[in-house]
Amino acid sequence: MRYREAGVDVGRADALKQEIGRVVRATWGPAVRPLPGGFAGVMGWPSQDGGAPLLAATMDGVGTKLHLAIEAGRVDDAAADLVYHCADDLLCHGARPLALLDYIAQARLEPAVIQAVVRGLARACAEVGAALLGGETAEMPDTYLPEVVDVAGCMIGTVAPERLLGADAHPGDALLGLAAAGLHTNGFSLARRVRAASGLSLGDPLPGGAGETLGEALLAPHRWYGRALMPPLERGRVRALAHVTGGGIAGNLVRVLGPESRARIHLSAWPRPALVRWLLSAGGIPEADARQAFNLGIGMIVVCAPEGSERLAADLTAAGEQVWPIGDVVQGPRGVEWSG
Repeated sequence: MRYREAGVDVGRADALKQEIGRVVRATWGPAVRPLPGGFAGVMGWPSQDGGAPLLAATMDGVGTKLHLAIEAGRVDDAAADLVYHCADDLLCHGARPLALLDYIAQARLEPAVIQAVVRGLARACAEVGAALLGGETAEMPDTYLPEVVDVAGCMIGTVAPERLLGADAHPGDALLGLAAAGLHTNGFSLARRVRAASGLSLGDPLPGGAGETLGEALLAPHRWYGRALMPPLERGRVRALAHVTGGGIAGNLVRVLGPESRARIHLSAWPRPALVRWLLSAGGIPEADARQAFNLGIGMIVVCAPEGSERLAADLTAAGEQVWPIGDVVQGPRGVEWSG
């Protein structure tokens, strides 16, 4: 199975983003801080004080993971993933979450489902330190299928100008990979197709797993990395962060590479999760598609100085993260190459 055959064409989407990006950038005034490839938009507050914090904003949706969550009765957990995803995107620019505005839609509003979504959003907002400030609940019978729910949201945060991160990875830097807690919120159109073809239910054991069910593995929560990363960020020990979401490791790591900077990723540096191994085997998914559709077990990549990488890895491990040195940055054409 290929990602495109599951209904997701990453190349086509990237081309579309390039086209609409020109329209978006035409609206930018001098307050906007351009961040090519950024995980969030950043601009200054209207203020006479040049040292005022910057405003960072990002938007995303839970996606088709919600189909599995509805089946498993875990809509609240999938809704919480939206908060963690957005908060991690802000983190990539050194920003702290401030508030979330949500969008929840169904063909016909089901009170139990909507209440579960809001409970999940509120629980996660409290965890990341953001206010669930408001949102929109829409009933759209001609737009959505029955018994389906769509959850999206916009999160804003703040960052001091001197702590703003962007495409700051340069030759000589080290790359640390932080473990994902599953597929997070990407690749589910393909994963759901593999699961349907396999005939397995969510309650069946994950083949090759450590005793967890397939549903538990697929619905593992999107990890929030802020608790571990905020202290080193505030001390200037992190040069860049790449949140591994749609497009996989290469598609997101390239967003933080500076000019003439090439990342080298060593695939043998970390163990491939049982869920990913099963998806590739059961679906006959080509390795190239897997690298584009899934995070392969790495949820966040930390770019740091090579001389401080071992100490930083130890501190992140002590903070509860699984950490592996997964590569480095060298001189060369801007991009990502694989080995091992």
